[in-house]
Amino acid sequence: MALRIPREHDRVTAQGRNGVLAVVAVDKKSKTADLQFVTGNGPVVQGVPWTALHYMDEEDSSQAALRELAQ
Repeated sequence: MALRIPREHDRVTAQGRNGVLAVVAVDKKSKTADLQFVTGNGPVVQGVPWTALHYMDEEDSSQAALRELAQ
């Protein structure tokens, strides 16, 4: 299975972290992402390796459309 490249606004869980986080930045060169809890509480967690991310359920077509509108 290919390594998924995270995108801003993806909802994920991460190894060693409790709760749902949102991707706020992606560094393709270092293959890391910066995350923030979806509640907005707490600092941004920086430099989380892509391999530590677990994506929430696949988005349906309406979620994909909303993502496109947000960009």
